[in-house]
Amino acid sequence: MIFVKIASWLPFWWIYFWFRMTAYFAFYVLKYRRGVVHENIKKSFPDLSDEDRLKIEKQFYLQFMEVFAEFTKSYSFKKKDWEHRCKLINPEVLQAHLSKGEPILLLSGHVANWEWPAHAISQQIGYPMEFLFKSIKKESYQGIMHKLRTRHGGLPIPKDTALREIIKRKNVPRVIGMIADQIPSMGTEKRWVNFLNQESAFYVGAEKIASSVNYPVYFSDTVRVSKGHYEVTFRPIAQPPYSKSPAVIEKYAQLLEEAINRNPADYLWSHKRWKYNRQQADTASNQ
Repeated sequence: MIFVKIASWLPFWWIYFWFRMTAYFAFYVLKYRRGVVHENIKKSFPDLSDEDRLKIEKQFYLQFMEVFAEFTKSYSFKKKDWEHRCKLINPEVLQAHLSKGEPILLLSGHVANWEWPAHAISQQIGYPMEFLFKSIKKESYQGIMHKLRTRHGGLPIPKDTALREIIKRKNVPRVIGMIADQIPSMGTEKRWVNFLNQESAFYVGAEKIASSVNYPVYFSDTVRVSKGHYEVTFRPIAQPPYSKSPAVIEKYAQLLEEAINRNPADYLWSHKRWKYNRQQADTASNQ
């Protein structure tokens, strides 16, 4: 953590340089998850040439390391830095609900910089920003991530107890952020959606939370404008009252896919997003 604090005061170009070297090392020497990245991109963009897919792979490693560089640098950010580097395009959309005492469920994915928007919202929106998180097995790393993510006012909510914690404060106006594109554990409830040219499993937690507490749901669409500069647009997913099948997951998957197609290298391709298919999941559930 001391390293992060010191590094955050270094100029951006210096931090970018070292993380860029790390990206080259990860790609060419360690070959960190090269197979996973290659297969994910190949299945998601089957019509692209091998040359074009390789370009996406290389660019992914560079931009992936840029996220870590920016996350490190942002430890020393002030409010003006967030306003300058992570601009909220239409904050009035969220403020219209919050000013009436209505909490909001804000879904996002591992696109562009998935860490900065929560902090930018916390600093700029004028209402509390909470976010769901999944515990990391390595305790030392978990502690560092916790300090970084709460540094600028965010409040973490453990994913396993999220619904219970949210219901406790059901009517408190705030933004609840959730990165919802991870693959569910094979034995948990899931929704199968056609996503990036393949049938993909999604958590249903976001839909359950929205239906249980009648919160409006928005998508946080983050665009990398230039190195170290982002724009966040809030796009509607669903509004209460909800039917029995509000299709929150399907709309979320659609908006996420649009964001990925806009700049494929900005997605987190090293994540084992498709490590099982529907047949494997069905077989496991019947055993």
